[in-house]
Amino acid sequence: MELLIERITDAGSGMARSQDGSVVFVSGAVLPGETVEAEVTSRKKDFSLARLVRVVEGKGKEKNPRRVAPRCKVFKICGGCWLQHAEYSLQLEIKASIVEDALERLGGFRDRSVRGNVECEASPRQWNYRNKASFPIGKVRGRPTAGFYAAGSHRVVPLPGCPVNAEPIERMFAAAQKSLPDLPVYDERSHAGALRHLVLRAGADSALASLVVGERLNAKGMKDVARLAGVLGGLGLTTFTLNHNASAGNVILGRRTEAVTGSGVFEERYPDGFTLACDTASFLQVNTEQAARLYAFVAREVGGRVLELYSGVGALTCYLARSASEVVSVEEWEAAVGMAEANMRRNGVGNVTCLKGRAEQAELSPSFDAVVLDPPRAGCERSLLDNILTAAPRRVVYVSCNPATLARDAKILSEGYELKSVRAFDMFPQTMHVETVAVLDRKE
Repeated sequence: MELLIERITDAGSGMARSQDGSVVFVSGAVLPGETVEAEVTSRKKDFSLARLVRVVEGKGKEKNPRRVAPRCKVFKICGGCWLQHAEYSLQLEIKASIVEDALERLGGFRDRSVRGNVECEASPRQWNYRNKASFPIGKVRGRPTAGFYAAGSHRVVPLPGCPVNAEPIERMFAAAQKSLPDLPVYDERSHAGALRHLVLRAGADSALASLVVGERLNAKGMKDVARLAGVLGGLGLTTFTLNHNASAGNVILGRRTEAVTGSGVFEERYPDGFTLACDTASFLQVNTEQAARLYAFVAREVGGRVLELYSGVGALTCYLARSASEVVSVEEWEAAVGMAEANMRRNGVGNVTCLKGRAEQAELSPSFDAVVLDPPRAGCERSLLDNILTAAPRRVVYVSCNPATLARDAKILSEGYELKSVRAFDMFPQTMHVETVAVLDRKE
């Protein structure tokens, strides 16, 4: 069937309507305004799923003029960068539209003039921006091979390289691919095997590699690991770790990590003068330059006494401390709290108190002028939002990596708050992911 693509969804599919008006989601490299030939693969109660056969051209129909040739050699095969075929300015428009759609459709903010008012700030780099990459390891042609998963599967696709990864990661990946230990690859069905993931991080002055294993290694295995660490050490690697993950789930990293070479700590420098240290399992935004812009934006929106929840190792905390008289940061993971305290000392930040605890159990004193939230993709638990509504700080700044849960949570907070502004940040060029900052002010 022929369909006109109206917009791109947050899953990367094109939304269209069939002749009877029903919604059809078309997977494949489509863009708004294009007429496509599509094959229906599944029919649901309220919509259908289809796959792209071809973009129709001729008789007044043409490709979107902002379509470009993808850089990646495994585009359409790898499950990663779904927007490489769109000119960068169009990528920004698509991401702003995704945020607007979520706030309107899921948050009910139709009367708040959201549509057309969300700007997506461009990343300083559109390529080679990622300071971290996690590569699943599978068996390809009989040998252990690191790569990325094919779209919608756990089949490892071998990579000639990845154009969004920082150049040091590209060099380390190419070398590691030739030197992976000759050990059994982890099997998700039997939960047996050693090699699970290769994790690489690269900053301005340091680099970390970690091999994630599903079982204890024998002496030969450890010798192979040491050999791999030596190969990467010649490319600027400053520390190599072994992460142990025997769990049966899809979580990449386990709870126990041991340093094979170096300290096991990775450091990243931010453009504003901060240096943040983290370990193998710690979270840092993968696009350092864009993260600095987002953090500076959030910091400008607060002042006085600030409560920061889901604070991690303290990257955003450092920025908040510049504009606030006092910051109380709360993080559930004990190791991250310790690293946050060390990062405050490292950067000469003296007006921050780092606390261990769940965000839902944080003491929301009325003395806080603002609460800053940066939750995982699942968003905030309802109990936390209720606590905020009860304490009623003057301002809430919500940093989100998921427009859908942001919209859901902002709708709950709207019982006591007005949505003042929304700004999107393109933290992940070429992909469908977008980071958003929503500022909400207490209703008077």
